[in-house]
Amino acid sequence: MGIIEESVHLLEERVQGSGCEDGVVNLRVDPDSTKCPYEHGVCMVATFGGKSAEFVTCEPTRATTKLSFMFGATFEKPGVKAAACAIINALTGFLCINRVNHACASGSHQPCIKGLREKLGGRKVHLLGDSAVLKRAFGTDLADSIEKADIVLITCEGLLSGDDFLNMGDLPVQKYYLIGPSTSGIAVLTATQHWCPYGKA
Repeated sequence: MGIIEESVHLLEERVQGSGCEDGVVNLRVDPDSTKCPYEHGVCMVATFGGKSAEFVTCEPTRATTKLSFMFGATFEKPGVKAAACAIINALTGFLCINRVNHACASGSHQPCIKGLREKLGGRKVHLLGDSAVLKRAFGTDLADSIEKADIVLITCEGLLSGDDFLNMGDLPVQKYYLIGPSTSGIAVLTATQHWCPYGKA
């Protein structure tokens, strides 16, 4: 079971019998939002119960649907995975277990990158998901494979493309970080290390 499907399963267990499963979620695109510098694509916004959260993707969905569409589903296409992640972010925000639903202001971008470099302290890093900013930031500290890396940084794009690899238990939890606001709901539900110190609720 991939990490997105595992997260949906954990969320379903949490809300079962609460009535949330029959609630309506709206997915739209916000072209004017400030995006995390580690992410590229279009900002898709999910709204549930008055709480909104974002997920940045190159395959956004525009729709209104019931939350229950996710439960028991398999997520094979990137667009469907992205929609599920956006909904997870909004619902975990609604449940007050996720405090990072939106990207930080642009003034926080440089302190965030500096803080991440300091936190990782020169360890070898492998990127799962393309990010020009992270490539520049880590330069010679980049490893070309997971096996050669001390830490794996997983962006929202990496979450979609690498979900088949990211089965729960395949990597020791100390070895990877989910990066940016788009990955926050997955991180909360799976107790995965997460880096987004300036993200907004």
